[in-house]
Amino acid sequence: MSVKELFLSYWKSPVLSSEEETIEVLKKEKKQKLGQIESRLESLEILIANDKLADANILLKYVVYDLVNFYQNLNGKKEIPKDSDLSSFQLPETKSKAFQFLKNFNHQVEVSETKINEIFDGCLFTYHYLINESKSLFRSKMETKLDRFKQIRKIRIIVVSSILLLSLISVLYYQYKFPVLKDQSIKMYTFLDKEHPQTSESLMVSLPVSKTGVGVWNEYVFTLPETMSQFGGLRIDPLEQRGIRFVLDDLQILDANGKVLYSKKITVSQSLLPEDYQDFLEISDIKTAGKQLPGELVEMISTGRDPKILLAFPKLENAKTIKVKMKYIEAHKVKKK
Repeated sequence: MSVKELFLSYWKSPVLSSEEETIEVLKKEKKQKLGQIESRLESLEILIANDKLADANILLKYVVYDLVNFYQNLNGKKEIPKDSDLSSFQLPETKSKAFQFLKNFNHQVEVSETKINEIFDGCLFTYHYLINESKSLFRSKMETKLDRFKQIRKIRIIVVSSILLLSLISVLYYQYKFPVLKDQSIKMYTFLDKEHPQTSESLMVSLPVSKTGVGVWNEYVFTLPETMSQFGGLRIDPLEQRGIRFVLDDLQILDANGKVLYSKKITVSQSLLPEDYQDFLEISDIKTAGKQLPGELVEMISTGRDPKILLAFPKLENAKTIKVKMKYIEAHKVKKK
């Protein structure tokens, strides 16, 4: 099959000649007959499994003659009437076990449970043999333009589905590899102290983070309610998205008069870890981004969808405002140093 035939041939079902229409009718009849044989085999299996041997013997004879006459019809030979002698049936020359059960079959004799299982297995082998023989005949002597069309259509469906799947995978991979900052929020949770770092939604304030602010410094000012005025630790959820770089330039906690109660810059120490690393109780779903020099602000990148930083410090009283200066950067837009 050429590429030209695959893509430039007709996409509608072809018009068949009268001879081809006759062939299609014959193939349909043979397929229907195979379906009937399969149905009888399934019923026979149920009867055998339920020890209904008398009924199984009756149905078995129908199945045997169905198989024999299907083969006869497939090869253009005369059908053998039911209950007649099968000695005239010529076994096919094949290495499979097809029709071998006929050597021990007598339509006039009721068979035992052991024997009926053996014959049933032989019928199954024969049924699958006839399926393969039918397919071979359809391909070699009964092929029509409709078969060719169906073959081309199948390949087209596979090709188009593969292209769509690859496109979807490419889009998803690109979004994963090069995520774009989305509108989301930055959250601040307060907790009691280093020994009690548990947080709750009731002790949280948040502000929106807009994708329009990417790449520039933004100051976020959180006003704390009275219930959050005393604490000895802060949990910062800088964003809700993986793959985004961010820099925290300055964090300040102030009282109602604007007095700075606590201030921190997250800079690189001589050990290349964040300065005062012992103050960080937890850094989750976040890693440092690339090589940085001592004294520089720590550039971080979120590695999951729940990034958070837990800081502990001496207990503060009468806190009213948290100010944080941050910059968000889409990681794939960062210029290499």
